[in-house]
Amino acid sequence: MYETPVKRPVGMTILLVLSLVNAILQIFSSLGMWITTPVMSQMMVDGELEEAMAPFLSMMNMAEGEMDAFWQLLEARLSINPLYYLFTALLYIGSLIGVIKLFKLQRTGFHIYSISQMLILIVAVIYIYSTQGSAGFFNDFLMTVMFILLYHLYLKRIENDPTAKREQDFRPEA
Repeated sequence: MYETPVKRPVGMTILLVLSLVNAILQIFSSLGMWITTPVMSQMMVDGELEEAMAPFLSMMNMAEGEMDAFWQLLEARLSINPLYYLFTALLYIGSLIGVIKLFKLQRTGFHIYSISQMLILIVAVIYIYSTQGSAGFFNDFLMTVMFILLYHLYLKRIENDPTAKREQDFRPEA
């Protein structure tokens, strides 16, 4: 029987690129928020934050309603315990490791990715949804389950390909 090397499906590659970009952006965003949240929260309490951000906000030409929504969102983000941002950064590093292993078609990548994503949801439930309501939980849960399920289906498809040469099929030549 003719064996071909394992080829990653195009759809899986698209999912992996999306997961890779998301993990990288979330790592930097979470680390940035972990570092800046205590300082920005204190500035907001002292009334210095609005003054410090005034030049930037004036360039955005926001309407009054948009400006109010911006401050409400910022206040909600700053009210989250900074440990949430540290935990999510660490978990997204795990997710990134899983994605890199999935790029190499290593099954352990799927497990690392899945566990990291589920723990991210649990951390969000503890730090955000329990204190600020569960408005976005369903969307987060749905996206997480969808990506995990799609990765699982792609890996099953690859495993069931009878013509594909697997990594464990390679033996050192004597």
